Amino acid sequence: MKKFRTILVSLLFLCIFLLPVTVTAQSYNFEVPFHEVQVYIEEDGTISIQYIIEFQNRPNAPAIEFVDIGMPNRTYSMNNIKADIDGNAITDFESSDFAPNAFALVLGDQSIQAGQNATVSVWIPGVEDVLFPYDESDRENYVSFQFSPNWFDPDLDKSTSTDYALTIILPPGVGNEEGVYYNPENWPGSQEPTEIGRTEAEDRVYYYWFTDNANLHTQYIFGAAFPSQYVPAETLVTKPTEIEQNGTSSSPGFINWITTALCANLPCAGFAIFFIAIFGWGVYQGTVGNQKRKLKYLPPKMKIEGNGIKRGLTAVEAAIVMEQPMDKILTMILFGALKKEAAVVIQQEPLKLEVAEPLPEKLHPYEVDFLKAFDLPESKRRTALQQLMVSLVNSVSTKMKGFSRKETIAYYESIMQKAWKMVEDSDTPEVKSENYNDTLEWTMLDQEYQDRTRRTFMGGPVFVPMWWPRYSPVYRRTIGGTVSNPVPAAVRTSTGGGGGKVSLPHIPGSDFAAGVINGTTGLAAGVVGNLTSFTNGVTTRTNPIPVSTSRSGGGGFSGGGGSSCACACACAGCACACAGGGR
Repeated sequence: MKKFRTILVSLLFLCIFLLPVTVTAQSYNFEVPFHEVQVYIEEDGTISIQYIIEFQNRPNAPAIEFVDIGMPNRTYSMNNIKADIDGNAITDFESSDFAPNAFALVLGDQSIQAGQNATVSVWIPGVEDVLFPYDESDRENYVSFQFSPNWFDPDLDKSTSTDYALTIILPPGVGNEEGVYYNPENWPGSQEPTEIGRTEAEDRVYYYWFTDNANLHTQYIFGAAFPSQYVPAETLVTKPTEIEQNGTSSSPGFINWITTALCANLPCAGFAIFFIAIFGWGVYQGTVGNQKRKLKYLPPKMKIEGNGIKRGLTAVEAAIVMEQPMDKILTMILFGALKKEAAVVIQQEPLKLEVAEPLPEKLHPYEVDFLKAFDLPESKRRTALQQLMVSLVNSVSTKMKGFSRKETIAYYESIMQKAWKMVEDSDTPEVKSENYNDTLEWTMLDQEYQDRTRRTFMGGPVFVPMWWPRYSPVYRRTIGGTVSNPVPAAVRTSTGGGGGKVSLPHIPGSDFAAGVINGTTGLAAGVVGNLTSFTNGVTTRTNPIPVSTSRSGGGGFSGGGGSSCACACACAGCACACAGGGR
């Protein structure tokens, strides 16, 4: 990749300026811990914008009821916008008077109350008139693009250390050496992109910048250029554009257009029913796609194939490579900690633990972080577990550098199948129970592990493993155990090797299978909560490059009320201006 080291401003094209707006600010008062923007330059010459913004409303501040999103111009349709807050759809949009060309998200009963935080996501496709010819001798027939993401009034946003990610995704077909990027303006992070690569699904070049030292009240400007052959020539702006003063499209929206075009030929009532059905199906498909995207937490660099197998991973780390559901991974960590006598379950739903003091030696870092999370107040536990998963994903990503994910997955799947075979081929219930105990975490890598566990232990007894009384409060009470002493001395027998082996009444296999299978339920109840929302809190930090296969797919946006702005410029010397207040 080559970078622009010297940028000459083209005087043939005028830049777009968003004029200041003066309003009376009220008392919105918030921070933005995390802000992510993805800008897709599409093959039809439009751009699609995705925002993911986490708002932390300050104590004693008024509820955040509206989020204003500034736009480069008004060549977009609010009918095509999709938005949600913490996974719950936002359906009420209106034009904003607080910034030119802006629109507002009306949060309604999902308003962000004082002291609360929420993540708002928005997907804005089909924004036109943002690409310009690049008039430089060394880059003939190139397209120039610049974008300044949404920002807020400094009287409202009090962020000082926002985790800020921005990605520009070039059109399909652009080669690795064809695209170029501008050094970002006002950016507190590195001028060089943090990462340059290609998306997995669409194989598109992207430039990704990240810093943990940004804020949401400073205007940052990013840009890129690429050969003009990858977008229609007629989509380039070759003359000054009129500054537009409201947030609605000057051309009819899609719904208005199709209604006008077809109602002359179809009975409008029948057409309306037909169109609503099609529109509803589209919304449903978009919602499903958005939910799936939020569960894709692996960073793109882990999906770039290397060579060879990465051996030596734990079962939990292998589950990360396989991108297994996070509630299952946390359950695997729980079982591992219990087997090492690091904790006792005092309540299964919602899960509550008593953590051993001091902690046993030889715990994995993720096991230590898991146990520390359960020493925190419940209000902070979910965030701590999300941070645990972020750290775990990043750690595994580092270990996988240079190795083939495909070959590594096949290797650990073979280990999983061997573990199951050892269990299923056991001669006696006692040996089967012992083998299952030894290979528990590996068998859990199986996507069908719940059904397979049920089939394996149905119809026979199970000799409970040593850690089972620490896991099951009900079983512990049946043998007279306590939290401090889950396995009474009366039910222990010594082995020649000095280790402990439990000589306890065995239990029906169906009861044991149900206990193992339902392990994730306790984590979900009151700890993880909604799995999609929980995982999305990790995805926004570990996988900022969405794997998108459609421009109409769901996206994310986040806002926190008050005035805001965004702009697109023709050339590197452009500037955008915006001012505003609160509501």
